[in-house]
Amino acid sequence: MHLLEPDEARMGKRLLDLYTEVDDKPPWMRFVRNTGERCAGLDVSSPGKYPCAVYESRPEDCRIVEPGSPACLEARRLGHLGTSVEFRRRG
Repeated sequence: MHLLEPDEARMGKRLLDLYTEVDDKPPWMRFVRNTGERCAGLDVSSPGKYPCAVYESRPEDCRIVEPGSPACLEARRLGHLGTSVEFRRRG
């Protein structure tokens, strides 16, 4: 997830330092750090739950993905956090 200026302002320095990194080349965009295949903001201390540690100040890109939506479930599948919906092509 990349962050925009309003995201950075909402998160504040402490959360930015803990959960994000800045690309080392222009345009030096800030991204949420990944730990392995998972967002650094996921609390993995609650197996099967995985709450977001920065939920109240999460970036806009996270806010547009509704919990339990197909996009959310697919992200969970890709991060090995559970199953996803099954996508089928019509045809």
